[in-house]
Amino acid sequence: MTFRTLLMAGALALALPAVALAQGMSDTDPTLAAAKAATDAGDLAGAIVLYEQAAAQGVTGGASELARIYLEGGAGVVPDYALALEWATTAAEAGDSRGLLYLGKIWMEGLGVEVDPAKAAGYFAQANDAGDRKAARYLGLIATGQGDPAAAAEWYAIAAERGDITSQFYLGQAYERGAGVAQDYGQAMAWYAKSAERGDLIASDGMVGMAGLYENGLGVDIDLDKATALYEQAAALGNTTAQAALIRLGG
Repeated sequence: MTFRTLLMAGALALALPAVALAQGMSDTDPTLAAAKAATDAGDLAGAIVLYEQAAAQGVTGGASELARIYLEGGAGVVPDYALALEWATTAAEAGDSRGLLYLGKIWMEGLGVEVDPAKAAGYFAQANDAGDRKAARYLGLIATGQGDPAAAAEWYAIAAERGDITSQFYLGQAYERGAGVAQDYGQAMAWYAKSAERGDLIASDGMVGMAGLYENGLGVDIDLDKATALYEQAAALGNTTAQAALIRLGG
């Protein structure tokens, strides 16, 4: 079965209607703001209470954040995939595309359910149609797993244009390797640089991608000083690939 056939089969199998869905949390709701503050402070138990209040009030983001917490766990909260499924479903039915994204992850990774790539692809497709920033990335990962690098690159490009940092890095890799697209080191550098802009741990993969191009002279002159500086920046953020590269380079 090709990836596109898989995607169509998954979409047709889902019961949730394809509707215009909102993405993410409200920027102004005080309950969500307090819940986020509690999350940032490591008080997930307190955050759960506040997100439950927001969900009960029908505030977009309350239910999907509960799904995320129960999927990931942390700070004294044990992952609970049954509750994650319940809250993700509630979020999706209420019109939050991030709920669809989490439903896709649940079936993609088999979190409390049997792995079902077709079902996962269907949920990701609905989330992507609703404009979810990350959904196309997961469709790209499924395409990669199905051996369709051209489709994967197309999906990564969609998510990259929407601002998903990880997809920007994956798209840079696709251009560097010529995986599903014509090899283009200039495009690889551009997308790695874009993915590195935020300057945090997630963005550090982009720094590593740039460093690799400078280290190996791919599309640019070999510049070990630039490569080392980028590896050092990424390593300081906790990027283990960069840390290994510094050891290899003797830095």
